[in-house]
Amino acid sequence: MSKGKRRKLWLAVETAVALVIVTAVAWNFHNTLKGIEPGSLPVRVRVEYLVPAGVLYLLAHLCWSSFWVRLLHFEGARVSWWVGLRTYYISQFGKYVPGKVLVPLMRMAMLRPHGAHPVPVGVTAVYETLVSMSAGALLAVLFLPALGVLPAEVSGKRTILFAVVALPLGLAVLNKFAARVAKKRRGPDARPLPAPSLFLLAQGLVHGAAGYCLLALSLGLTVHGLLPVAPDWDADAFTRDLAAVSLCYVAGFVFVIAPGGLGARELVLKWALAPQFVAALGEVTAAQVAVLIALALRLAWTAGEAVVGLLFYVLKPSVLPLAPSGPAEVSS
Repeated sequence: MSKGKRRKLWLAVETAVALVIVTAVAWNFHNTLKGIEPGSLPVRVRVEYLVPAGVLYLLAHLCWSSFWVRLLHFEGARVSWWVGLRTYYISQFGKYVPGKVLVPLMRMAMLRPHGAHPVPVGVTAVYETLVSMSAGALLAVLFLPALGVLPAEVSGKRTILFAVVALPLGLAVLNKFAARVAKKRRGPDARPLPAPSLFLLAQGLVHGAAGYCLLALSLGLTVHGLLPVAPDWDADAFTRDLAAVSLCYVAGFVFVIAPGGLGARELVLKWALAPQFVAALGEVTAAQVAVLIALALRLAWTAGEAVVGLLFYVLKPSVLPLAPSGPAEVSS
């Protein structure tokens, strides 16, 4: 079998598995929501909350995209901030293709005309994803006990959980070590392999954590946008929302086959949110409300992503970037 046929076959398998996952989750949600009579749930849609929820999602990605542009600059890709951010937001459409490999490919293709070499573009895209997922996993582990969805014996064993969190950063450190070894074996004129500084990666965790805090605010707005009598929005509620949104976002990334984390993210969010409403609504109604919140959050996020992505696509840059140079100092 030729390489092209194998690639098409693999894409077909990934697509089939993705459809199975999305269908299974949709069926689960259908079973949760079936039998609901219109107006029977304590839900009232308030758009004035849902629109800002979508804006906060875009600002969260601004935290992550700005870190990616900093990585590009460190690796010598002298693209402008406008070009870099535009490329990031448009490439987000690639995550809806099963396998999520289209995102770095789109970024490489979009930045090549601007003088950016494909290797650092692709590698920095992977670094940005690993660091942002590490930040999300770290927050999920720290605040998992606040959700109360797992026994204390499980959520309290943070040593094991932190080892899972450290895996993406460990891969980044390993790559940096490999780049140093390869540098000694390659010729003096060879292009240096991408290897961001550990200090810059540590700053990336701050970028990532800030993004998840904005996502937690987005989730809180969505809850208040659907529930007329929502729980008090205090520090404890923010902590729970931060744990829930971090957990569901990382879960959506881990399920690589799921396009854009579709299904996996909503299922985890339903599981994380439902216990908050059991005391006031009962177990069955709480599960139904949690499903509606997860779906509304997905709708607000996707709508914002589509509007900004299409806007950036229309507003094409006209200024040529500076010529690429070698790795730069870390910007403050």
